[in-house]
Amino acid sequence: MAGAAERRREDLRDHKRKAILAAARRVCDAGGPEALTMRAVAAEAGYAAGAVYSYFSGIDELAIALTAEELGHLARRMREAAEKAGSPAAALEAAAREALKATAGNAPHVRLAGRLMSAQALPADLDRAVTGRLIAILETLGGPLRAATGLEGEAAHREILCLAALLIGLRVLEGSGRLAPLGYSAESLLAHRLAGLSEA
Repeated sequence: MAGAAERRREDLRDHKRKAILAAARRVCDAGGPEALTMRAVAAEAGYAAGAVYSYFSGIDELAIALTAEELGHLARRMREAAEKAGSPAAALEAAAREALKATAGNAPHVRLAGRLMSAQALPADLDRAVTGRLIAILETLGGPLRAATGLEGEAAHREILCLAALLIGLRVLEGSGRLAPLGYSAESLLAHRLAGLSEA
């Protein structure tokens, strides 16, 4: 009986935590990362401001949890896209294109992730959460890249990181409106890079 009551408490706590994260996502969507405050998130979730502190120690922890969740969704979408492809090269292209597609029109969360990635130091447990999701994304690119190119070890690792950096850079440049005046789209530059990898 005590075990069932404990499970109910854990389920309720998990439900409230998810509700707070959903409210944080709505606040970020509406006003960008600058609008994320504990008070704004609590109001959006329908909780007293102090109640949110029972689940997150502060706005940095909440923002990191939101970013980790978004990265987890991105890794899943990339993996699902890759699994539908018929060859390693097609899987790599599908995963990379899904990364671009999933982040298009998601400027507030891209900016939030960028701000957190550039932070000098994050609490160790939160840093691990974000790093773990990033590794999942890199591996979603890495498996097909190794299979498509035959690269292994350090050579494969270098190409995986370069491709991930390209995806991030393309999204930043396109999201800021600075890519189109140069005569390119993110998709065309990604296609150029993937073609180069397939010839390597």
